Amino acid sequence: MELVTRVPSSGSTYAYSFYALGELPAVVAAWLLTLEYGISGAGVARNWATKVQEWLVEEHPEHTYQWLNEDYTNLLGAVLMALCVAVLLMGIQFGKWFVNIITTVKVFVVLFIIVAGFIFIEPDNLIPFIPPRQEVDNKMAFGFQGIITGASSAFFGYIGFDEVCCLAAEAKNPKKVMPLAVITVVLVTMFLSCFASLVLAGMIPFLQAESFGAGFQYQGANWASKIVRAGETCTMPVVVLVSFLAQPRLNYALACDGLIPRIFSQVDKNGTLFANTLISGAFFTIVAFVMPFDKLWDIVSFGILLSFNMSMASLLMVRMRKKSPSLAPKLIGLMVVFACLAAFFYQIGYANEGNDWCLVVAIVFLMLMVVVCLVMYFKCPQETQSDENFTAPLVPFLPTFAALANFYLAAQISYTGIYSSCAWLAAAVLFYFCYGYKHSAGRTGWRTLMSLPRVSAIRSSMLSDKKHLHSPMLSNKKHSQVELI
Repeated sequence: MELVTRVPSSGSTYAYSFYALGELPAVVAAWLLTLEYGISGAGVARNWATKVQEWLVEEHPEHTYQWLNEDYTNLLGAVLMALCVAVLLMGIQFGKWFVNIITTVKVFVVLFIIVAGFIFIEPDNLIPFIPPRQEVDNKMAFGFQGIITGASSAFFGYIGFDEVCCLAAEAKNPKKVMPLAVITVVLVTMFLSCFASLVLAGMIPFLQAESFGAGFQYQGANWASKIVRAGETCTMPVVVLVSFLAQPRLNYALACDGLIPRIFSQVDKNGTLFANTLISGAFFTIVAFVMPFDKLWDIVSFGILLSFNMSMASLLMVRMRKKSPSLAPKLIGLMVVFACLAAFFYQIGYANEGNDWCLVVAIVFLMLMVVVCLVMYFKCPQETQSDENFTAPLVPFLPTFAALANFYLAAQISYTGIYSSCAWLAAAVLFYFCYGYKHSAGRTGWRTLMSLPRVSAIRSSMLSDKKHLHSPMLSNKKHSQVELI
């Protein structure tokens, strides 16, 4: 939240990384955010199509409706993605009205699940509260390790706060409203998710828990199951819309900085990113049509976790680099490396493979991480903001251990997902050196920026956000604001 008050610009982690780390890390961050925005939006569209097909088959078992959702093509998901793009292209008040209405309905559906579900809770289903570790479908599940594995997927529901940060350039008085918006999104999501999960676990034995609709059916409440399925079907499209909403803004920031073609920074007479949205939307519609997302979901999760850690490293750099220009970058780099190694050695080497030496190595790296954190605290004076702006507490300790937690969640991802994520990062670096470095508007290459005794670089997109974008993506009003939903 502190970074969004320091850098109220389009791009979220991309903007923070550029501000604190430089051009190359910023490009990597942008590619990671593309996984979070456009790719995940296309994935949700496919998931929605699957739910629609399952509901239709349940209501009309004589048909399979397989043509809506083939193994490698998904017509219904692509249609939904295209419709969401069309809503953004309209650039009229309808878009904002549509999002607000559907979001309100979605919240009421979740509240209905919680209230109605508590009526059908069977206390015996909650015992034991943490099921023992056991093999399910040839895979180990449950136990404390199962909680961590589940968290590596469940956190996806919390990334709405990053969508808010990406639209900071369109907010009125972002230094005041953005921290409140972020914490509200996180807290509301946390409480709704926890209570809904508790209700599902109480309605149906955990080995049979597939969906909320299945939970109500298990209790014989078919009427409630139909309401829930209808609610999911009607409200999931707004998740696709909001996920994709931030992608054109990210592209705009990249294009203003010369890191992708300039067409993505063109603003039409109504102040909207029409060409940007059309090109991006066409690409992700194709992705929704042809890409099997069971193979990409791990990459999306890994990318989101890594982007969170880039934001934390950016915060540490912003706080410390001005007064410790040579020492702070080295210590922050060591902290990130030690946190990563500690998490992966523990999970992959010890928890997965049972190698005691890996546990010893993980403990050593954990101790080194703590030592580096203490050195940062005592040797690198921090530059804080005025009392009017939000300031993160317990720096550098809180960001350091948050980075460790994110790496530990990332370590739960499959080997294939980790290798594929590394390939995605390599493609980002290759693209930067083949295109971005040559066309960069700021010419602030990473090595050059890191050698400067100042805290940040000014991006071209920072200067153009307010100047050219006269209207939000979901409104034709002639001023820059966004209603945080």
